[in-house]
Amino acid sequence: MSAAKAVISQRKNGREVQLDLHGYSTETALWLSREVVETAWERGCDRVVMIHGAKHVATPAASSQTGQGRTKWALRQALSRGEFNRWAEPPKSGGHDRKAVSDRLGLALKSNPKPDPGSPWPEPPEPEYDRERRRD
Repeated sequence: MSAAKAVISQRKNGREVQLDLHGYSTETALWLSREVVETAWERGCDRVVMIHGAKHVATPAASSQTGQGRTKWALRQALSRGEFNRWAEPPKSGGHDRKAVSDRLGLALKSNPKPDPGSPWPEPPEPEYDRERRRD
């Protein structure tokens, strides 16, 4: 199985994409998230769900105290700052799933007037950490 198949999967008749970010540093996870959100929009998908872990880390303060949940809160901050606005609905649109007590962030994508379902997915880098051991 290629790294792309292990990390990126399409669901719901190809309309939703799941991206598993376990095993990546926060910086790599943010980069890969932007790449996958852009490609999902290019392909005409409706939603991207980024699985980041750290369900139990309910606040950024708890993240800084424990060292867990850095990726979770960095993704939420990127959404709030508008870093996904080119492809996703605005942060306050109500279409995103960003509960504090969750291990994932779901982004509602804007409609693409000229989707290209054959647009290639980015090739994720090799995980930087043991995907089974590190869960933040």
